[in-house]
Amino acid sequence: MFRRLVFLTVAALMVPLLGCVSSAQTIMPLPDCGIRGSGAITIHEVNLGVFDINVAKSGSILLGGFKYTEITPDGRRVCTIYSQSLTRLEVLGNAATVQAFGYWNGMPSDLTVKCLDDVDGDYFYILARPRSPITIIYEAGGGLVKGDIVVFTAPATPQCLTKGNGTIAVGQNTGRFSFVAEKSGDVVKGTLKYVEYSPLADPTAQPPVRIYIPSVQTLRILSPNEVVFAGRGTLNERPAFVEVRVIDRTNGISPDLAARDEFYIRALMLATDSLSRIGYQAGGPLTSGDIVVAVQNVP
Repeated sequence: MFRRLVFLTVAALMVPLLGCVSSAQTIMPLPDCGIRGSGAITIHEVNLGVFDINVAKSGSILLGGFKYTEITPDGRRVCTIYSQSLTRLEVLGNAATVQAFGYWNGMPSDLTVKCLDDVDGDYFYILARPRSPITIIYEAGGGLVKGDIVVFTAPATPQCLTKGNGTIAVGQNTGRFSFVAEKSGDVVKGTLKYVEYSPLADPTAQPPVRIYIPSVQTLRILSPNEVVFAGRGTLNERPAFVEVRVIDRTNGISPDLAARDEFYIRALMLATDSLSRIGYQAGGPLTSGDIVVAVQNVP
């Protein structure tokens, strides 16, 4: 049913669907929006309208096509409609409208397909209007009796994305981290895990420092290669406020080719008693691993 994002492979977009031909010659790897699916609807409670559609839009380029056939119970084809060149695709939420030039039983026609991708049942509608003095049209629609329709849009590119995993030196110990955080408009999400351990300790023993952010709440951009993110988490399983600053010095922005990425973390317990004064802080250049900071627009 309805999905926010569905990836279409380039190969799937390049191959015409059941004889459908697209006028687009350039294939874009990530569509902005689209619709795909196959199935059938009932026509006058007797015949079946069988369809196959795979249409996507990347910028101003339309890709793919569709085909529709009405079939009687004994297998006789009443009509065949297929697109030759797409002219319009509009996606609003879980509804999509496709317009195209194509053929209805061999007659050049303007075609319109409307689809609804809904959890309570998908819907398919098709209209064919011949480009001739003939005033008749073909029109059919209804809920799917079999098959599935997917209407999708690509998510907005994050304003900032940072991720990394690696280690830092903490005295004679090692701090190991893994995180991902991103910001799109006012929406921030991500997670972090960090532990400090002694390389000489029993590998089965619990590390003395364990920090976790289940959901990053804030992310600030300090420069094109430096960000700070934070959120409520835990320090050794106790509630804590955790803040992390990372610097990506190996992304081509820093002129120092020998520079190493940097990771800094601090945590302060949120307890209301004397434990609230307990905290943790560590940081420095990475001894292994990598950090990536990708910023679209620096405020």
